[in-house]
Amino acid sequence: MANILPSQTGLTIEAIYHEYRITKPEDANATVNIKNEYANGTGYIYTHSDNWDGIAGNTKKKYDPIASSLGMLWGDGSISVDGTGTLSDVNVLYHYRFDPCAIALSNPSCEGYEDALLKYLMDNNLINNNPSVDDPYYSDIVQFQLDKKIEQEEFELAEAKIEEEAKEEISLEDTLSVTDGAVSIIDDPAKQLKMLQEMSGVSKIEMYYQVSIDGGIYEDTIILEDGDLKDNWKALKHLNQNSIHKKMVRDQYN
Repeated sequence: MANILPSQTGLTIEAIYHEYRITKPEDANATVNIKNEYANGTGYIYTHSDNWDGIAGNTKKKYDPIASSLGMLWGDGSISVDGTGTLSDVNVLYHYRFDPCAIALSNPSCEGYEDALLKYLMDNNLINNNPSVDDPYYSDIVQFQLDKKIEQEEFELAEAKIEEEAKEEISLEDTLSVTDGAVSIIDDPAKQLKMLQEMSGVSKIEMYYQVSIDGGIYEDTIILEDGDLKDNWKALKHLNQNSIHKKMVRDQYN
């Protein structure tokens, strides 16, 4: 089959189409056999038989789907007649499918490409070494190394950013701890006085206590003509009304 099917990894046979014309008497017996051997010659990978016993010769066409199998397993094929009859206009076609990602390294879009490339690099000691320009995966390896370098640089930048944020957080914590200490000092009058003394100096505070203000005695100047201070009944009446009003308001909420 090497001269019929492309020798590609990932090629699979999906179906067989066969067409032929058999010439024979109607009362004669004949069987047409279509076969394909295994490539290693250990038997047949495909067999199909048409029984023409008691049937006049005619043309036969058939599309025969089969279980998918690797093209490399298929060996030589044949079509022959057992009995009385002859074949003409024979045509056998193989329906095959090709998987471009059967070898993951064949295309960067293939699933498992990166794992396959990494394995290739490890197997050939190319992780940190420059490949030969003759290497079949030269461009892929160079791109892989560039991508890894970019990833490393991005990782280092991210690490540096995390460290910087950690330093800023520690600085903020220190600031808050100082603030908490200042609050405790302000809450304590003794510490507050001590803080003021340290900030302003005792001499600056004491001078306020040493200032003397001129003063004297202020005599009463009010003279009661009749010698008696009468109650203010209007004020008492107003206070009484105000008291009643407050009681009424309180009663509304009790």
